[in-house]
Amino acid sequence: MKDLNSSYNLLVAGVDDGGFKPDFKYIKEKPSIPLIVVYYRNHRIIDLKISTIKIDGLDATERLIEILMLKKPAVIFSAGITVAGFNIIDFIRIYDTLKIPTIIVLDHKPNLKRIKDAIIKHLDNAEERIKIIMKYPKFKKFENFYYESIGIDEKLALKLINSFRIFSKYPEPLRLAHLIAKSLYKFSLEKESHD
Repeated sequence: MKDLNSSYNLLVAGVDDGGFKPDFKYIKEKPSIPLIVVYYRNHRIIDLKISTIKIDGLDATERLIEILMLKKPAVIFSAGITVAGFNIIDFIRIYDTLKIPTIIVLDHKPNLKRIKDAIIKHLDNAEERIKIIMKYPKFKKFENFYYESIGIDEKLALKLINSFRIFSKYPEPLRLAHLIAKSLYKFSLEKESHD
């Protein structure tokens, strides 16, 4: 594994998803959304990969592994463990498979009980989804955010979060992935309104 003590020349990835209208008609017509992976090094976007994932599906982990196998970053930054509704990313499996650590950064502490209840109530494969969620350790608070680290110790995770923060509390690759995902979503809505 690459030395993670210095952020200089370190290739990292930010992961986020495109949004969707929480509307059954919309989801039926457009059951997939983009999964965005921004590759970032030395304050620059190096590469951008986009895949599609199913809304409330179980394919996000596979799609992310496919992208990461093409270009392996030293660390992944993510804004959560769920994308596309309740499509859960198993970062522990990703670490076990590819040996790429993940740092998850959130605005607020996730309410895992509420997530589990919603999954049981609304989705198939509830057991499989809950099994993935239960693998995650508890999120920790630091300053004005919550975080969790997979495959990397907490002290180093916080050092990397701080090293990659520029304009916000989020590490820059994650902020950029979010901006790109949000822009793609807005573009799709505008395109839809003109069709």
